[in-house]
Amino acid sequence: MKASDMVRSALASAGKTRRELAEFMGWSPQNLSGRLKNDTLTFDELTKALSMTGYTVKMVSAAGTELPLLGNSSSPRVVQMVEGVTYDTSKSESLCTSKAEHSDEFYMELFKDPSGAYFVAYYQVWEGGYNHISPMSKDASKRFWARYSGLPESEMK
Repeated sequence: MKASDMVRSALASAGKTRRELAEFMGWSPQNLSGRLKNDTLTFDELTKALSMTGYTVKMVSAAGTELPLLGNSSSPRVVQMVEGVTYDTSKSESLCTSKAEHSDEFYMELFKDPSGAYFVAYYQVWEGGYNHISPMSKDASKRFWARYSGLPESEMK
């Protein structure tokens, strides 16, 4: 199935029009029509178009395991070396956060990096605040997960 076919199917399923999609994408209806006709949507454009219809794009292995969404945090990027290991929130999967309100100026966010290591990013989002990273054991991560995700420890990724 081509990207353009996916968009057409998603629009039909969601009861949305091409005109609505063009407006959502910030394009003219003619531009959208040409992109669909020539199947020239980029991956980012496909993802954005499908999100408008309520669909998401994800990768799943043949065994059914989802590929983690790395860099999925909306918090500021933090990169820090701790004991010779570099941790980077933009290259890791955000699992949960202690942030309760959009206006919270101090909160923590639990991450899992591609190697399977867990760490917490501490955010101080005020002028002069200092964001930093602290590695975390799997057991401590499970407790953090249970407290802030609202799900049992056994469901942590």
